[in-house]
Amino acid sequence: MSLFYAASTGGFYDDAVHSVMPDDVVKITAQMRSDLLLGETRSLVIVADADGNPVLEAPEIDLESQAHRERMWRDGEIEDVKWLRERHRDELEMSSDTTLTNEQYQALLTYLKDLRDWPQSEQFPNEQARPEQPDWIALQVR
Repeated sequence: MSLFYAASTGGFYDDAVHSVMPDDVVKITAQMRSDLLLGETRSLVIVADADGNPVLEAPEIDLESQAHRERMWRDGEIEDVKWLRERHRDELEMSSDTTLTNEQYQALLTYLKDLRDWPQSEQFPNEQARPEQPDWIALQVR
């Protein structure tokens, strides 16, 4: 059994299954096919290089789609952390000890503001310029 990739169809072929294959097939390993398919699950696309061999690339995304994706990311980030703000407020209203320090709470509020302001940033929608979540947030337990 041998595996192949054809740039003309963007498909994989197995000579144990396919008796007819495109003229441009190139032989690949089972590991290479697995790696390529895994890359697709990570939003990469399979394309052919100059020799017809399959490689992974980040897809080209138009600006509107990129902005939409960044807004969705931002909205998800806000949803993921606002429970911390609510817990802190509840603890204050109950006059109990707070889980967050005042500095952490201020950092959380700053992060939430940065997230809300992200679409108005000059660097929006550049994924590399996203607001950074304070490290300690990942250590909090729901």
